Amino acid sequence: MYAACLACSGPAGSESNTDASTSAGTALISSTTDGDDSDDPTAGSSSDTGDEPAFVPAPGGLRRLMIHQYVESVRFLLGDAAATAAAPPEDHSLYGFDAIGAAELSLPDADVELIETSARAIAIAALAEPTPLSEHVPCVLQADPASGCYTSLARDFGRLAWRRTLSDGEVAQLVAIAEQARAWDGEFTTGLQYELMALLQSPYFLYIVEVGEPSADDPARHDLTNTELAARMSFFLLGRTPDAALLDAAEDGGLATKAQAEAAARAMLARPEARTTLAAFYSELLLLRDVPGVLKNPELFPQFNPALAEAMVKETLLLIDDVVWKTDSDIHALFNADYTFVNTSLAALYGVQGPPGPGFIETTLPAEQGRAGLLGHASFLARFAHPAETSPTRRGLFLRTRILCESVPPPPPGVDTSLPPEDPDKVQTMKERLTVHMEDPKCNSCHSLMDPIGLALENFDAIGAFRTLDSGLPIDASGTIADLGDFDGPRALADLIASDERTAACVIKNFVRGTLGHLERSGERPVLDDLNEGFADDGYRLQELLVQLAASPIFRSVGDPK
Repeated sequence: MYAACLACSGPAGSESNTDASTSAGTALISSTTDGDDSDDPTAGSSSDTGDEPAFVPAPGGLRRLMIHQYVESVRFLLGDAAATAAAPPEDHSLYGFDAIGAAELSLPDADVELIETSARAIAIAALAEPTPLSEHVPCVLQADPASGCYTSLARDFGRLAWRRTLSDGEVAQLVAIAEQARAWDGEFTTGLQYELMALLQSPYFLYIVEVGEPSADDPARHDLTNTELAARMSFFLLGRTPDAALLDAAEDGGLATKAQAEAAARAMLARPEARTTLAAFYSELLLLRDVPGVLKNPELFPQFNPALAEAMVKETLLLIDDVVWKTDSDIHALFNADYTFVNTSLAALYGVQGPPGPGFIETTLPAEQGRAGLLGHASFLARFAHPAETSPTRRGLFLRTRILCESVPPPPPGVDTSLPPEDPDKVQTMKERLTVHMEDPKCNSCHSLMDPIGLALENFDAIGAFRTLDSGLPIDASGTIADLGDFDGPRALADLIASDERTAACVIKNFVRGTLGHLERSGERPVLDDLNEGFADDGYRLQELLVQLAASPIFRSVGDPK
């Protein structure tokens, strides 16, 4: 019924380095390390007096809610049953991040129909169990609600769903929809259902509005309005629409200063939703969400099964939870921690003592394996390997682009990216095969960036188990990487990556890309540099970084919407 209205009014097996799930991320880094400023000639420029470059924010606009933001907003507003009924369109990644796709890709017609279907299912589920809705609109539980309840739904629930106060005209339009629907069968709940459907199909629910108002200090820059800032903060830290208290504080000027924004961010980080939101971010960034679908050769790896794959994902999320939330410690531990969390099946894979029963326990990693942090996690090692053998190229590409935020261009058109066929009369290790591959001048420029990193991890097979032999030959995991240094095994590589200044800077860039939904731009470099300096001063604690990012100009300001 309302899909047409929405459509009219809404905003628009080789060693290749183009692995299907990371090619978008490679394109991101290849296209620009600092974002595209082709239409922003003043971005990052200095004045004639030699002043530091001026801050120029990325353009404002609209971002469609990603699936987890949509579902968690429905859960907050209408309860678990309604969230279970929600079936929004799939996310579409751009430059390796769903948030950028949500900001830049238009909504296909088929997805508009899915939005209408989802809104109907949510409304029906919410009215079948109306208690959560009654927390926002108490009159829905009355035996014989007056028509004024439609107005309350529009004003009170609508304010939460649309993340701002509705105008009198918008309220009147929603009430008219409810009254028209009620006239069909005389049932008050029929009106509620269609009013809810209208609210949930509106662009104001489906899109995060980040347009702002011209800044008094710089008319070319737009400062987010109070409620726009509240919404951006809530989706960034809690993964859902803001609650009434945050909207009240915003409208009363409670987010106007940096100190106020910091206090609000810290309060949000203390809520359990913050952990869920950060886990979702890292599940996307580290491609953990892909691991349950990874295929392995059952004859070579009979122990690999869905339960083990889920344990691999859980291990990485538990380490993140420990470093970020339980100890609030240096984020570099994600890359070089000498401990991890295992259940029985994962302990058997790693060759360590497992827990006495179900669940996970913390354990020290065996030093002789060189296993450390994420680089030693089976979630990473299995995801970036082939079904039957390792892939130093895939592993190196991931670390180069997602952990160091470095550029690796895709292979030129027409280049055969597969390894040379194995010589049946000569047994070779993967390192020997790749060395021959890198001797090809058409391949060397890219593979010299990726392969040496991945070859340091050859002691871990295609599902992450430790080994000392490859094809019956000893593995040599030593080497030199021009921009990292010398290493002798995976632990040494982990230490090099953890100590590299690009790693911390990349943490910040990934949050800009994966949560704010745009490539960092050169005009934003002054703020990114300040955040990076503060990150170091605070001991590289991620919680404090999130607070400072939420209070920074890069978060509070946008450029002229395009």
